[in-house]
Amino acid sequence: MKRLGTALHVVQKRLIVRGEQIDGSEASIPRMNSWVVDQKRTRVGKVFDIFGPILHPYIIVRPIRGLDAAAHVGKKLYVDEA
Repeated sequence: MKRLGTALHVVQKRLIVRGEQIDGSEASIPRMNSWVVDQKRTRVGKVFDIFGPILHPYIIVRPIRGLDAAAHVGKKLYVDEA
């Protein structure tokens, strides 16, 4: 489990996450459609898009159906690498 970043806002039913600082390698950039989980490893959604500055990108997470995305605002989210 690798830290993705902190959820900032909900826009059009999608979570905007401020990503952790990238160390410069492509391996640290999350892949599209990777599962995003919370601290308890509960699935939140999938990586939908990545944009913004290279060192601190923003990630759009498409929540799973039926999930209240606003409940995760302000919380740390992670990428499930398994």
